[in-house]
Amino acid sequence: MIKIFSFSKSKLKEINAEEIKKEKKDYYWVDLSCSNLNEMESIKDKFDIHPTTEEDILSNQTRTKYEEFEENTAIIIHGIKGLEAVNIKTYNLSFILGENYLITSHFELNETIDSLLNNQKKLETLMKKGPGYLFHYILDKEVDKCMQIKSLLLEEFKQLERDFISNKGKEVLDDLFEKELTLLEMRQVMESLTDLCLNLTKTRDNYIENELIPYFRDVYDHSFKTTESLKSMLGRINGMRNAYQTITSNRLNETMKILTMIMAIMMPITIVTGFYGMNVRLPLENSPNSWIGILAIMAFISLIMYFIFRRIKVN
Repeated sequence: MIKIFSFSKSKLKEINAEEIKKEKKDYYWVDLSCSNLNEMESIKDKFDIHPTTEEDILSNQTRTKYEEFEENTAIIIHGIKGLEAVNIKTYNLSFILGENYLITSHFELNETIDSLLNNQKKLETLMKKGPGYLFHYILDKEVDKCMQIKSLLLEEFKQLERDFISNKGKEVLDDLFEKELTLLEMRQVMESLTDLCLNLTKTRDNYIENELIPYFRDVYDHSFKTTESLKSMLGRINGMRNAYQTITSNRLNETMKILTMIMAIMMPITIVTGFYGMNVRLPLENSPNSWIGILAIMAFISLIMYFIFRRIKVN
């Protein structure tokens, strides 16, 4: 579905593709929802859309991209739709920014664009300022959505941290590793978006007015802080993994220490029992109470071993 709006002579109106005029004093916004080849054919010549840009827009698998042409600038971002068990759901949102027009393309419903389509007053205010302001508004809302999802992840992560502190079990660690996969995927998306926002802050021939540069720097700042926050959470997960490994190693060392002490105490006792198990004549073997003496000897040896361990501070 295609929607085209023009702002001419201080008036906003919805038009069709045949009414588009190549007059720089008029502003245009073209929104392509679930774009198809026929809709693209109806506008590509009017806005000098490059063939590679057309191919990128019609594909739903294009990576985050920033590409400048003589006639316009093509920008493709990955928006974040929501969270799943161990990953995030993303979608492509494409922009073509020209001197007096903005083209948006998406394969799924977009909340920001839908709200603009239903709020003619807000759309008219943005169109009056120019397509660059409209582009900034949509991009800013997309970054805000990423920040909201990051806040949700942060709250879930804090709860997992509390669970880890109170119960350093394998179940909590498994939950942390699952959260790590989600954070890694979101960080990858945010790093690409941050690099793109940085490109937009540079004053080049990208059809963004100079007065808009501070606004895009603000968007870049939000994106950068979100990325750094995700890196911080990943660092804390790595710290908890190391803490878990250290705790597990200490527990294993304590267990091995106790087992070693038991084996060291049992060894001389085993020698005594083995000695009296030989089929030879030994002292006290004819006495009916000899076992008491042997047990006393074994207990004495055990006490000696115990005091030796205490002396060398094995505890």
